[in-house]
Amino acid sequence: MKFLNSDALLDMLVRHGVMNVKQRQFITLEKGKQRQKLIKQAQKARVAEKANPDLVDIIVSFQMQVPGTKGEILDEETIMRVVSKEHDLPFKKLDPLDLDMDIVTKTIPRNFAIKQLILPVGMQDGVLEVAIYHPDHQAVLTDIEQANQVKVRPCISTKSDIRRIVSEFFGFQKSISAAEDHIGVISQGSASVDIGNLERYVKISSAKEITSSDQHIKTAVNHIFNYALEQRASDIHIEPKREVTMIRFRIDGALHTIYKLPKAVHSAITSRVKFLARLDIAEKRRPQDGRIKIGVKGEKDVEIRVSTVPVSFGEKTVMRILDPDVIFQDVNQLGFSRRDLSVYNSFINSPHGIVLVTGPTGSGKSTTLYSTLKKIATPEKNIVTVEDPVEMVYEEFNQISVQPLIDVTFSTILRNILRQDPDIIMIGEIRDKDTAAQAVQAAMTGHLVFSTLHTNDAVSSIIRLQDLGLQPFMIASTLLGCMAQRLVKTICPECKTTVEADSQELARIGFPSAGSGTVTLSKGEGCRHCRGTGYRGRCGIFEIFPTSSAIKRMTVEGESGEVMRQVAIREGMTTLREDAWAKVKAGITTIEEAIRVTGE
Repeated sequence: MKFLNSDALLDMLVRHGVMNVKQRQFITLEKGKQRQKLIKQAQKARVAEKANPDLVDIIVSFQMQVPGTKGEILDEETIMRVVSKEHDLPFKKLDPLDLDMDIVTKTIPRNFAIKQLILPVGMQDGVLEVAIYHPDHQAVLTDIEQANQVKVRPCISTKSDIRRIVSEFFGFQKSISAAEDHIGVISQGSASVDIGNLERYVKISSAKEITSSDQHIKTAVNHIFNYALEQRASDIHIEPKREVTMIRFRIDGALHTIYKLPKAVHSAITSRVKFLARLDIAEKRRPQDGRIKIGVKGEKDVEIRVSTVPVSFGEKTVMRILDPDVIFQDVNQLGFSRRDLSVYNSFINSPHGIVLVTGPTGSGKSTTLYSTLKKIATPEKNIVTVEDPVEMVYEEFNQISVQPLIDVTFSTILRNILRQDPDIIMIGEIRDKDTAAQAVQAAMTGHLVFSTLHTNDAVSSIIRLQDLGLQPFMIASTLLGCMAQRLVKTICPECKTTVEADSQELARIGFPSAGSGTVTLSKGEGCRHCRGTGYRGRCGIFEIFPTSSAIKRMTVEGESGEVMRQVAIREGMTTLREDAWAKVKAGITTIEEAIRVTGE
């Protein structure tokens, strides 16, 4: 009988303090009944590999509380961490982003991995690291050593993690391998040439490509979508290289390499994505833009914006994932301070005028504007947006997509939009004098206008509008205010801890700390939930600049941006750096993030 199916496991859990004697006695009495219940559930669900539950399954099914904790439930990971400590083996939480597909799928067969609950997870200095579920698997490890001629180092992992990785990695690899074999059969007898590669090749005939309707490619692309949503990715990059195709996800603002696929399947994957986005599959020489709408487990629809562009080694595809739960948020939860929220609410509740949101690409401007429009949307209001392209389709807005090829631009559509009887207008971006003039005209005729600008701070928006050619008196009479924003990574709540920082050192870098001694701040130590980074998720920092009577007068008189900035600060404006410091003191983010985002 294996250790994980014996009463020795119960004794060990009691000895390590994650189960008390009373709980152990209860398990001993009830495990027979619970085993039959789990078997019936497995048979009903027709899950063969779970039809013989071990003692760990039975313990987990009771959802017991760990003694001495505040409601912590005794789960599989807690049990396996104790098992690893008892057997002096490291515990490894399997993170798909850290695993190499070739090592996982090409070291041992899939059936062997499933049957033995064992998984190769890494190779370092000629030593193969293998995640195991049963700590008494020495004979199996010896077989792996002999078959691969490498030394094996075991670590303990959970059954659910091993099964999930086996299912995802082997299933994806099977689809990719089958597609690659299919291409090999089609192009047999001639060398495959990537005609999208800008490296010069001279060849009379080109090989056929696998069609985008191939079932293996459908499965692979569906897996990429599902995996990206599971990992909370905001973007998917499909990048052709000389020998391979890279799949990368952007998670919390940073890119992670997920897969390295054979170059032979690149065109097929790209064609499948272009087919779903209703793009021209045959056109590979010019950029294209499209969108895909996918359903997620019947709960919600997710919009995916697709962009393709020819690069050195083929067509690169970038997909922006637009999750409605992220795009449409409660304005009160975006991260505004009490003062900033009050000022911003005064903007959006005004009957007319212009509100500008500024910041670089990826600073959360779209989320702020969509969340704002959703908050003020009512059946009595006609909200019209002009976007390039439409970020998220929302039926309560009347959304117009810019199409330069047929002369539907921001400025031309704004000339006609007032005939649509709008109450609120959202312009994706003010880029030129015509668009700015039309926005001002709309505000002067009694409409509330929202738009974005690319400036470094809020006050610079006035200078930018002047540079575009607007008269100062027009800006002063229509501009309600400007808001600059950035996104900072937030500290992972699961591994959040406190640290002491020297007050004088903080003062040297501009942190508003008084006196000497130390200041208590927060940081993330790094855990399985944040993949060891210490951060999970992001929140906004803001600089909200209302155009007071003094600012309006200075705008007309042509004062410099720096003078207006100093006046705004005296009137109570919180700068980006000050808002970042406030979030550091509140334990939301770290000093390093505040400096990274707001500059030295």
